[in-house]
Amino acid sequence: MTVSGIPEHCARLSMQSLMTDPYRILARFREQAPAVAVEHTGYRMWLVTRYEDVRRILAGTSVIRDFVANQHRINTNSRVRPVSQAHLVDASRRSFFERDGADHRRLRGFVNDVFTPDRLAQLRVEVEQLVERLLDTLPVGEPVDLMTAYAYPIAMTVIGDLAGVPSQPRKNIPVWICEMITSPVISEIEHGANQLHAFSVEMAALKRAEPGQDLFTDLLQVRERELMTEDELTSIYLLFLVAGTEAASAIGNGLLTLLRHRDQLDELLATGDSFADAVEEILRFESPFRLMGPRLSTRPVALDGPTIPAGELILLSPGAANHDPLRFPNPDEFDVRRRPSGHLGFGHGPHHCLGYALGRLETTTALRQLFRRYPNTELVHSQRPADWRPGKFMRRLNTLAVILR
Repeated sequence: MTVSGIPEHCARLSMQSLMTDPYRILARFREQAPAVAVEHTGYRMWLVTRYEDVRRILAGTSVIRDFVANQHRINTNSRVRPVSQAHLVDASRRSFFERDGADHRRLRGFVNDVFTPDRLAQLRVEVEQLVERLLDTLPVGEPVDLMTAYAYPIAMTVIGDLAGVPSQPRKNIPVWICEMITSPVISEIEHGANQLHAFSVEMAALKRAEPGQDLFTDLLQVRERELMTEDELTSIYLLFLVAGTEAASAIGNGLLTLLRHRDQLDELLATGDSFADAVEEILRFESPFRLMGPRLSTRPVALDGPTIPAGELILLSPGAANHDPLRFPNPDEFDVRRRPSGHLGFGHGPHHCLGYALGRLETTTALRQLFRRYPNTELVHSQRPADWRPGKFMRRLNTLAVILR
């Protein structure tokens, strides 16, 4: 049956395969058809893997993100078998990340100017100082997990300071986030999501009682002017906490990739400050998202020949798109000289990552300063597969054991 029809059977996406060998698995789908019907958590979804298709859909308005408002329609049209799944509180899903059209533009408009050039210049100094302090604390000549001791502390400290999050709960937030977005266990997903939602509600109360010079206080003032609802406020708080830790994924992926390509790391160290360009190739080669969260088609989506009907769930794969040989020659080769303009590591279109410039800054600084100080760093288990977090969507390391030298 063609993509323009509804198939009787859906392909299965193996979580284990997507963890260990995602690009080869996704390449099979990309070579098979522009869109392939797959089953995920009991729902039929159309997996789109080719660069031009993914980019065009992200840039357009034919798909939407608001599942809270469309859940009944989705359950009626796309449910193919009963499967237990995590329940997330609707009140925690009202940010601009899961909204469309006018509501998306309204809510995103309140934070569009967070990362101005002047603010980024100030943050650059703060990030550089933070990274140096962390490097001073790391053990040398013995195994250390750089995810726990380096990547997460960088990301959480930056977003925590920016948002005005108290220091005590910061150690718990990455744990809750990993549970919510990468755990295969329903109870863990719900626990992480509920903890994050409850913490966001607590932050709203805290900023009312103790306002500060921070992003969360600024957003609270928008709420007090009745320009957003309480659920929208706390959902944006939660979104910033989750998105703020994404730099940890890019840092970890970058550290692992460069340590596995020692010749190119040595070239970077020998040629001066070209780490910023290398980060772009890292984001293409080892994209933080294998798959993006599903979207709902509001009208037929025409691809190269076939058409996805309206009312269908669509899975877009930046990981597959960034390895499309029609866009990036020799895509499965890591090459710091590539300069991969147009990669989809930060998404594209209206939902393009708001903090992409800050994420680039954090990742570049973390890689540059660690390898300049410890150029002979090596992986503890260089012959073993990488320790990836479970899940189909995120490309995030669980641990990264190295010896700094």
